[in-house]
Amino acid sequence: MADIRKNRYAILVCGILTMLMFGTIYAWSIFIPPLEAEFGWTRSQTSLVFSVAMIGLSFGMLSIGPLSKVLSLRTCFVASTSLIVAGLFSCQFITELWQLYLFYGVCCGLGSGMSYTVWTTNTLAWFGDKVGFASGVLVMGFGMGALVLGSLASALIYSPLGWRLAFVAIAALALVEALVAVSFIQEPPPHIAALKPKRDAAGVSLPGSRTVREPSFWLFCIWRSVVMGAGGAVIAEASVMMTGIGSSVAFATAAVGALGLGNGFGRPLGGILYDRIGQNRTLVVLPALALAVSVGMAAAYWFEVPWLFAPFLLVEGLLYGMYAAINTSYMRTTFGQRDLAMNTGISAVVLAPFNLVFPLVAAALFEWTGGYEAFFVIVPAFALLSLLCGALCKPANVRLQEKYGVAEPALAGAAAGPEGAVGETRERSADGVGQRADREAGVAHRA
Repeated sequence: MADIRKNRYAILVCGILTMLMFGTIYAWSIFIPPLEAEFGWTRSQTSLVFSVAMIGLSFGMLSIGPLSKVLSLRTCFVASTSLIVAGLFSCQFITELWQLYLFYGVCCGLGSGMSYTVWTTNTLAWFGDKVGFASGVLVMGFGMGALVLGSLASALIYSPLGWRLAFVAIAALALVEALVAVSFIQEPPPHIAALKPKRDAAGVSLPGSRTVREPSFWLFCIWRSVVMGAGGAVIAEASVMMTGIGSSVAFATAAVGALGLGNGFGRPLGGILYDRIGQNRTLVVLPALALAVSVGMAAAYWFEVPWLFAPFLLVEGLLYGMYAAINTSYMRTTFGQRDLAMNTGISAVVLAPFNLVFPLVAAALFEWTGGYEAFFVIVPAFALLSLLCGALCKPANVRLQEKYGVAEPALAGAAAGPEGAVGETRERSADGVGQRADREAGVAHRA
């Protein structure tokens, strides 16, 4: 009987469940009311917890690049699980604000980011022919953590257990799931690793040190970061935004769940869109949608219509998830599988300042004006910036091929010839950056 742990769809399903468990970090706004009520903390103080967690998430993602060079992905996953479980479990003992920043922000943020990169790196090595779909479906679980575990956390918080034991229960679930998932981290066989994307021209396999020199990398990072930064601020304070315009706590909780649902399902939708219409169109279509949604959400908030604001939260979640899914797909298609963990991590670190600044700006404007109207005035401007960057970023793969000298089609047809000659030409055409290894499906990580 075949080992199910070596079936690529079983690995994908396991990855989805793991991301679902560790995506609890997006449900932070559920914990804000009871913590503020018990300790008297301000909105800026509690909002900063989510910002710290997002920064930790970014650096956790970055860390897997160098760590995977010396440790197996399984060992990296054990480390990420340990951080998350320890952080959640320790939250029950919180009495000071700095403890919340450390346990939830740093420990859970770092652990979630590490797990994210472990599973995207591991899974995309099995789905070179369906990069967008696989990355989208995989990280769907990460976005849906706010829906599934956020709803569970809300039920526990407002039960006799309270918020302290809610953290303990979620920590226990994370530990059990990780014990099952660790054995599904597998390196693909050569015939699976050799699969290639069908829609887009492949870029060039570049290490992080060269990736950061490419204008297309920075244009893409801005394209992604300005919209996701603003979306992260909405996610961080969605519940209190709803109650601030007259929503009941129950309806606000449901709206946060809808946001998580959109965030989750937006990821496979973004991946499918990427595979179907290609990289170029995707980079323009998504910011155009983000612009329309930001205007609609602002109108719903200004006129204090909770029943209209809630569906816009759902669509905002969809777009946030779609943007999140495109990151790994873009990095894989444009800069290769070989250094995917490092390049994805670097792009995540670029996002970190936006994740810090936007929630703080939203909270500061709330404390200054008593509402979020001023915040929603500036959000459409960032959608326009994303649209401009997407338009400028479009020819990235072709430009990289021209810059680094991809092998001529004749060489590809001569692949059946002497391996030494073809290999030498490919290595020379890649300017020494390892393109041959990536094009022949070399997998950088250790399982």
